[in-house]
Amino acid sequence: MGKSIEVILLEDVAELGRSGDACRVRSGYARNFLFPQKLAVVMTPGTRRLVEKKRAEAVLRLAREKEEAEALLRKLEGLTVTCSVKANAEGRLFGSVSAGDVLAKLAAEGIELSKKQLAMYEPFKALGEHEAVLHLHPEVRGTLKVKVVAERVAEEPAATE
Repeated sequence: MGKSIEVILLEDVAELGRSGDACRVRSGYARNFLFPQKLAVVMTPGTRRLVEKKRAEAVLRLAREKEEAEALLRKLEGLTVTCSVKANAEGRLFGSVSAGDVLAKLAAEGIELSKKQLAMYEPFKALGEHEAVLHLHPEVRGTLKVKVVAERVAEEPAATE
């Protein structure tokens, strides 16, 4: 093998390419990492046909994932997630509403999202309506309405002495 060889990626490899891409890589990287992990194969006339097949599969997979993401986005944009948090009489929160809290509320309603799909750069620290950005697919983005309300806590009567 020479200093670099041409390979076809069988899986997505970070910083290198997506499944079905033809890449030129160093022979040691291919021999020691890509081939043992079954992430790539050497480019031959037979594997060129494999590239075309993988590309067709990838196009279909991405189209299906995009359709699923768009359907989920339509469902989420019509939804308002209500999170109740303990607050004092002036409306200041004892804590905040984080992405984990919002994801837990969504999971209780039967909608599973990952933390990467819900982009909350800072937790919500005030009562009221807020918006969280959704990244469901590279081409599908939207917003989710989150309503933060004060939790109703029964006032305990003061003990008399």
